[in-house]
Amino acid sequence: MLHILLTSHGGFAEGLIQSVEMLIGEQENLEAVTFGVDMGMDELDEIFRSKIVDVSNDNQYLIFCDIKGGTPFNVVSRYSFKNDNVAVIYGMNLPILITALMESQNGDVRLQELTASLQEQMGDMIGLSQL
Repeated sequence: MLHILLTSHGGFAEGLIQSVEMLIGEQENLEAVTFGVDMGMDELDEIFRSKIVDVSNDNQYLIFCDIKGGTPFNVVSRYSFKNDNVAVIYGMNLPILITALMESQNGDVRLQELTASLQEQMGDMIGLSQL
């Protein structure tokens, strides 16, 4: 099973989930973790320790963060350094999240395949509107 977690400063992660549900419906295995104003790094890590469990080839985690170098990124990156079944992508946005969700609906998709596919497509996910 592939779990997708979103983490951000403030309510950005929850807002993305609301937008996803408007566009493609409710998603299983998608969850938000907010880094609140009054939280510390240890408290955020505690939340992730309770969510990232039983990691294995059959129980993988893809974690999207708002920005590289922020507290949520720093906390979750430690999990990906310890285990190939956890991956972290920073700079989350709605197009990349929807792509990840659509590609992961095939129950056979592996985390490494999905992250490679997403990396190939990232350049097409943001651009300048021109005539």
